[in-house]
Amino acid sequence: MLHHLIAATVATAPERPALIDDRGGTLTFAELDRYSAALAGWVAAQTDPGERVAVVADNSVAYGLLYYAVARAGRILALINQRLDPAEQAGQIAVSDPRILLGDSAYLDALDNQVLAIRFGSTEWQRALHHSRFSGSAPTEDDPAWLVFTSGSTGAPKGAVHTHRSLAAAVRGTVEGRSVPANDVYLFPFPMCHIAGYNVLVRHATGSTVLLAKQFRPAEFVATVNAHRVASCSLAPTMLHALLAHLESAGAPVMPTLREIAYGSAAISADVIDRAGALGVDFHQGYGMTETGGNVTFLGPADHRAGVGGAAELLRSAGFPHSAVEVAIDGAGATGEVLIRGPQVMAGYWPDVVPPADGWLRTGDIGRLDATGRLWIVDRAKDVIITGGENVSSREVEDVLSTHPDVDAVAVVGVPDEYWGEAICAVVVARADARPSPKELEGHVRKHLSSFKRPRHVLFVDALPATANGKVAKGRIRAFARRAVTGAGVVSD
Repeated sequence: MLHHLIAATVATAPERPALIDDRGGTLTFAELDRYSAALAGWVAAQTDPGERVAVVADNSVAYGLLYYAVARAGRILALINQRLDPAEQAGQIAVSDPRILLGDSAYLDALDNQVLAIRFGSTEWQRALHHSRFSGSAPTEDDPAWLVFTSGSTGAPKGAVHTHRSLAAAVRGTVEGRSVPANDVYLFPFPMCHIAGYNVLVRHATGSTVLLAKQFRPAEFVATVNAHRVASCSLAPTMLHALLAHLESAGAPVMPTLREIAYGSAAISADVIDRAGALGVDFHQGYGMTETGGNVTFLGPADHRAGVGGAAELLRSAGFPHSAVEVAIDGAGATGEVLIRGPQVMAGYWPDVVPPADGWLRTGDIGRLDATGRLWIVDRAKDVIITGGENVSSREVEDVLSTHPDVDAVAVVGVPDEYWGEAICAVVVARADARPSPKELEGHVRKHLSSFKRPRHVLFVDALPATANGKVAKGRIRAFARRAVTGAGVVSD
């Protein structure tokens, strides 16, 4: 069970801080155990086993309590992305169909729904924290614990269901694959609605204190590291770029306690690792996805040092799988779709919850395994763009652009971007005698979707290439867009 991950530290170091947020909140491991047990009792009194409890909020110790409490009661925590606009959040809420919705007032007030809504800090929330401890039947390892949304290739909200077993397996795999230190101080800057939040479980399982940042700002990051003597953190490549730029412009303030930086979602170049050399930290890369509950392969510090030392190609590798997971390639040749099997693979998508066939998860990513067992990702899933650590469905952006009166046809693809990992590029066929400006199309998307889903590049063509059966040839469009986009900003041809 998830709350068993903290049991050892509750017994041996109960007064060690478990969670600290930038709102002034702190919980020791003993308090995390006590309040999550009480909150589990309150949840059980309001719901039936297996029902969903949704949360939409910024990072906080209250959010961290829900990670454990809802699952402890045998209910399912649905993690709603607070970065989405209210209409998109409503879609995730409709899919998860929760009995209770918890979170920050700023988000709950913007939602028009009939679900029981409890605001963090309210009188009812305080009552919940002082409810009698949960005393019902304990959930089993195979009971669902989290419902985590991923954009998917179709653009429809899809919730990956993770059980106590799959999340615990992901935790164990990362502890092994990354050699996570014990009794650390760790800074977590990602939204807790993402599967990246499993890192909170990882660090708690090793007795570490987790600092929760509402958002990443370089100056605040440096101040937090120094104030709390942070030893390790997770950053997206975009965050690392911003941090290095800040340090270089500010005269490189010292962060003597920081020992390691873990990153994922995109590779980092040897140049960036070299620039970060003054930090004196070890780098760890992880490859995984929402459906795997966390990372399954790891690229360690030795390979990063080798990458800077001349073997730069190693930095394009996703590393080696941990011992409890199988990685295979489905294809006639050496390159094909990456398949993953192991106890950390999701139970299925909500609400049908059908497990992957034969246990093998089809990732949609194209890769290869070399003779040493190292995984190399050749290309990301064709219709999903990973920009700044966020998954964006190309279909979703295409659907919005298609509603513009001057757009006849459109294809959206990802193009390489040093800062964002990938940038969104729209390839547009304008209607006859019309020529919408790139800025106009970008603004049209921003009216309907979150700002990170806007196209950063717009290319105009006379017609979209098609395959023999009449489908849009995304591969040819992607190659064209990558050739055409040569600099920052919006371009057209």
